[in-house]
Amino acid sequence: MRTSKFLENEVFDKLEREKQLYSPLILSDVIRAESFNDKGIDGFVKLNYLGRTIPLILEIKNRTAPQIVETGIDILLQITKSENYKNFVPTLVVPYLTEKIVARLKSNNLSGLDLNGNYFIALPEFVAIRLDRKNQYKESTYIKDIYSRNSSIVGRFLLRQNYTYNKVSDIFEGIQKLGGSISLSTVSKVLKGLEEQLIVSKENNKIKLLQPDKLLNNLKENYIPPSTQRTIKVNLPEDMMQAKRILLDILGPNWIWSGESSAQFYSTTTSSISFSVFSKGRDNSSALEENVNMRFYNYTIFYVPSVDEYVFFDSGNYKASRIQTYLELSQLDKREKEIARDIEKDILNEFGK
Repeated sequence: MRTSKFLENEVFDKLEREKQLYSPLILSDVIRAESFNDKGIDGFVKLNYLGRTIPLILEIKNRTAPQIVETGIDILLQITKSENYKNFVPTLVVPYLTEKIVARLKSNNLSGLDLNGNYFIALPEFVAIRLDRKNQYKESTYIKDIYSRNSSIVGRFLLRQNYTYNKVSDIFEGIQKLGGSISLSTVSKVLKGLEEQLIVSKENNKIKLLQPDKLLNNLKENYIPPSTQRTIKVNLPEDMMQAKRILLDILGPNWIWSGESSAQFYSTTTSSISFSVFSKGRDNSSALEENVNMRFYNYTIFYVPSVDEYVFFDSGNYKASRIQTYLELSQLDKREKEIARDIEKDILNEFGK
């Protein structure tokens, strides 16, 4: 996908306006693609230093997602094959030069600039590198969104089994069957983001998870606990099945044991003497009054807004899902994190990891 003209013009406006952006290298001769009607490239600039002039041919990308960067690299590699541009240094322009992007440029003998003033120009006879300027063009909000709250349901679904899907709608329908009430447009948006991160492949009209370990780690890093409308502390029987009958009488079917309390269903661990429950929908706390004990309690009931679908996704028999359990435990103390690592192995074993 080509960079929009609007973005290209913004970049060239900045390069024309800030000649000292890459000081001590000085910009000159900023030329836009429309000036010479070549649809294959975005433009040219020259960098000047101590009487030396370095002509750059530019490929501009508005994001630093791996798929987008790789597309830019592929275009530059094609440009290097043209005799017309053999005297120019093929250069990728991105909002921010990350270590990973610089490594990819280096391995392909390409150069790079970003919009913060960082640069990587490495030629056989000339090297100029500056990578210490802070990123003022952060994309983290978009990236985090696809791994947190209800958007995380898509990643959770893909991690359930090693399977190749034919259509986005197949994934959408599978999510619906497991209780995930998210829209088809949300599923499509998240899959697009995962594809850009090279976590998912959509080649040949097939959708396949390529990096389950990276996906699981991103879900962990961006996990957000559910909102809590109200918290009730009660004393119930220590036996989970006896407690379950009471919870069903009072809360109905709209509750699950939290991931922390579901750990024993997915890993070998000692039984807990205290439990937590997520309940959605109507607040039934008045029905629990005879069990309320703020001093001596073994159950904490968290009333969660019904919009926080991700907590309840893929739960069964009133247990949190394997992935919800993993995500909760991974945020806690050393012992819980050790249990989470055992569950992580089980999740990734499905993919031969």
